[in-house]
Amino acid sequence: MKLIPTLITSTFLILAFTTISQAAPVKGTITYKGTVPEPVVTKTGKYKKVCGATFTDESLLVEKNGVQNVVAWLSGKDAKKKLKGKPGTFTLDQKKCRYEPHVTVMSKGSELKILTSDPINHNIHTYSFDNDPINIMFTPGQDHVQEFEEPEPVKVECDLHGWMKAWVFVTPNNYYSLSTVGGSFEIPDVPKGKYTLNFWHEKLGEMSQKIVVGDEPLEINVEFPDLNPKVSQKK
Repeated sequence: MKLIPTLITSTFLILAFTTISQAAPVKGTITYKGTVPEPVVTKTGKYKKVCGATFTDESLLVEKNGVQNVVAWLSGKDAKKKLKGKPGTFTLDQKKCRYEPHVTVMSKGSELKILTSDPINHNIHTYSFDNDPINIMFTPGQDHVQEFEEPEPVKVECDLHGWMKAWVFVTPNNYYSLSTVGGSFEIPDVPKGKYTLNFWHEKLGEMSQKIVVGDEPLEINVEFPDLNPKVSQKK
């Protein structure tokens, strides 16, 4: 009778080890090659009591060449077979006349709960190709929930305050990451297989490359080219 628990325990350990060995993280650093332009600073005018006197553009945030707010996600045949999406609920707040967070990443079928923490009116106006648009006036304390069904980047703007901009990036599955301050990203627990690793940034554009994921962590470092490359002149 004492052998049975031992056998069960041994079997569990083998299964656990097998499960762990079938997945590995994909991680790395995303950098920018060029000179970072000075961000645009907008005066908020009559809204300064709520919004602050100025707003600094957030479309390109770079620290020590590392790029923040780059979306990394996996696609390809193996992705369709092995990577499943699990819809969730995410929050976008209108606070001090800016959208928080600036970039939201979610898998298709997820819901976005839009809040407004400001004592003034705002507007949510989305621009996309495949998802239903939103164009709603928000009074203080109002909220709205919107579901996004199709993978694509969705631009968000406020028609009342032109400097307010954000992005909602909808992915085909849950295997994605948003780069942090300094440009690092990590997609954990990726099953073995061949994938396309995609990168998207609102200002720098898109890049992709083929990868093969095995048992060991896979490190991929990428560099976005200069937005304003210097053209050499022949004499």
